[in-house]
Amino acid sequence: MYSRSLNPRSMKRLFIATKIELNEQYMNLLRQLQNQLSGDRIVWVDSQLQHLTLRFLGQTPDSQIPQLKKAMNEVANQTQTFTLNMDKLGIFGSKYAPSVIWLGFSAFETYKILFEKMEERILELGFEPNHGNLVPHITLGRIKETQSKKYFWQVIEKNKPDFVQSFPITEITLYQSRLQPTGPIYTPLHTANLRGLER
Repeated sequence: MYSRSLNPRSMKRLFIATKIELNEQYMNLLRQLQNQLSGDRIVWVDSQLQHLTLRFLGQTPDSQIPQLKKAMNEVANQTQTFTLNMDKLGIFGSKYAPSVIWLGFSAFETYKILFEKMEERILELGFEPNHGNLVPHITLGRIKETQSKKYFWQVIEKNKPDFVQSFPITEITLYQSRLQPTGPIYTPLHTANLRGLER
């Protein structure tokens, strides 16, 4: 994608996302999972850092950032605000090697359209295509080791939500991610507001 000869100091690790705040029901669900799975090695995501990623960009030259901002503004201006309803607790990985605990959405067609618009512009800027299926999600924890797979899956099944949290999607933000020993630091670099509903 980009030359390895570029100075690392002129590169930033970037992603486009929407910040998410869990309501009390989902915060309670998170606390229950943390308590019931306390014997497993799971790196839980700080609730202050939770977000819904639209597109991970990776190491990006500083020179590309103005073009990314322009592309985000154009896509946002073509997209009306919409709502996502979070109602799923899911796992990435296999039954025998679960890797990520996440929250997600049963219906996300409008979000997929936003992704496709953004993806088209990102490819025009020279980024590699997004690989894999689009599964909008909020990461709760990254699983390093489970003591009992049977017990782990019992906990997941028992905690599947029977409630919904609605998220209004009104903006997309370009973040810089700095990986630190104490955890990642996310710095917003630019926010593009989606077009409000026409009156």
